[in-house]
Amino acid sequence: MVGLWLAFCLSLSFSAHASPLQNHPSAYLAMHANDPVAWQLWQTSTLQQAQQQNKLIVISSGYFACHWCHVMQQENYQNIEVAALLNQHFISIKVDRELNPDLDDYLLNFARQTTGQAGWPLHVILTPEGLPIAAFIYQPRDVLIRTLSQIQAWWQQDSARISHLAKPETGIRFESITALQLRDQFMSTLTPLLDHFAGGLSGTQKFPHSPLLKSLLMQADLPADVSDWLKTTLEQMQSEHLYDHIHDGFFRYTVDPNWQQPHFEKMLYDNAQLAEVYFRAARYFDRADFLTTAQKTLAYIERELYSPTGLARASQSALDQHGVDGGRYIWSALQLQSLLNEQQFNQVNQAWRLNQVPPFETGWLPKPINPSDSDHQAWWSIQQQLKNRPSITDNKQLLSWNGLLLSAYAEAYNTTQQPHYLRRGHALAQRLLDLIDSQNAPRAINDKGQLLGQAALEDYAYIIGGLRQWQAASGTLFKPEIQALQHYARQRFQSNNGWLASLDNLLPGQIAQSDFADLATPSASAILNCDQRIKSIPIIQRQTSLDLWQYASYLQSCEF
Repeated sequence: MVGLWLAFCLSLSFSAHASPLQNHPSAYLAMHANDPVAWQLWQTSTLQQAQQQNKLIVISSGYFACHWCHVMQQENYQNIEVAALLNQHFISIKVDRELNPDLDDYLLNFARQTTGQAGWPLHVILTPEGLPIAAFIYQPRDVLIRTLSQIQAWWQQDSARISHLAKPETGIRFESITALQLRDQFMSTLTPLLDHFAGGLSGTQKFPHSPLLKSLLMQADLPADVSDWLKTTLEQMQSEHLYDHIHDGFFRYTVDPNWQQPHFEKMLYDNAQLAEVYFRAARYFDRADFLTTAQKTLAYIERELYSPTGLARASQSALDQHGVDGGRYIWSALQLQSLLNEQQFNQVNQAWRLNQVPPFETGWLPKPINPSDSDHQAWWSIQQQLKNRPSITDNKQLLSWNGLLLSAYAEAYNTTQQPHYLRRGHALAQRLLDLIDSQNAPRAINDKGQLLGQAALEDYAYIIGGLRQWQAASGTLFKPEIQALQHYARQRFQSNNGWLASLDNLLPGQIAQSDFADLATPSASAILNCDQRIKSIPIIQRQTSLDLWQYASYLQSCEF
């Protein structure tokens, strides 16, 4: 009883002070402003404060569209007992991973190496010197309290030994490989991972791996089995439940190996890259259905993500306005019966087997009732009836992801020559140049035009890549602007030891790297090194812990 009273008093004490997250331009950070946890923003003074108070640092990294981030907040961050434990013994830092991708990537790598898993919400505990010592993702409240209590007890008992053990003996190991060696050996690491039956890479979950798909589509001489796998992958992604068949666009990934159970957030970076991939695939395989998917995906971005600022917003939440995971997308049989006419309901009842146990706890995820052309009008009518549910959208607009969108418009116009894509792409290119050319270029803006963060390496890289492709597709010359941005990026982010992901590398383990691997988005260093690769065969410094297929962006031709 005394413990709960102390926790209540501590939470009241925090709530009496204005949170630095209050009214933050980032919707993700702002939603934590009223938590009883004494959240702070990541800044240069964090380590100094931790050392003065000899406190461990808890970094909690997530993003607005993340389902489990919302669950973690409701179960833990808004609980007074958890808040009291954090406020008394730790310095708690809340990070929007989309504004601090370099910090998040560094912490994710630590989590993978030490626990074998990583995801969001990501929690990493650091010593006051900034050395990571523990990592975990979502935890139920009782487990979280036990975890924090044990770590704090260990720190009190033997902080000197923990700090010593946290110091890495060696950094990340790299090996040198030429571009020609990468091309020769690339397939040997990729081929064993191909799922030839369902498409995608083998595993319990399925991600689109857009940089890999784009790189393969840029190869003129793919082996027949890889070409067949690529075609199967594209067919499965567009026809199964990675794709939203009601509102269009792609979900982030599926939690099963057959593309049936999506994780319901939708990200601009996925949809921008996949739109480009499907435009390329339409030409590569001469497939009208791939072209339709590409056009529908761009139309989804324009309809649901575009902001009056001239940029596309970052994401749509997995939760609906009632806090239900997938609530915008899943329908119960009763809901379908109440909304559809008798003929329409009979059609979906037969196609989706509504008399059986639903595949999701709350119902069925719609899919076309019949892929044949003869039923197209019937499906279109059903689709229109199911389109009225609202979405929850993060109004943050990241420059880097809009650079990927510019690449998609380049491929759209290159493929179709439609004037609409020409107008859209030109306007986006000009808007991005206006923002990235400013003296203090931001990482993002929001619907109100407020600036967020500081432009990172990938912001420059993806905008440069988009401008190159847009110039080649549209004939609009951006050569002086591209050269100026390349020079500025090298000046700011390149050192003798390699590239810095951002100018905010505050932790001792965040080192410069010669070459970054692909993640869900392409390698920034691969794009920025294009101008050098045209003139010479480069030496790539790749992480020995990663397979060569994760460097797919280095296979792409740079001669736009």
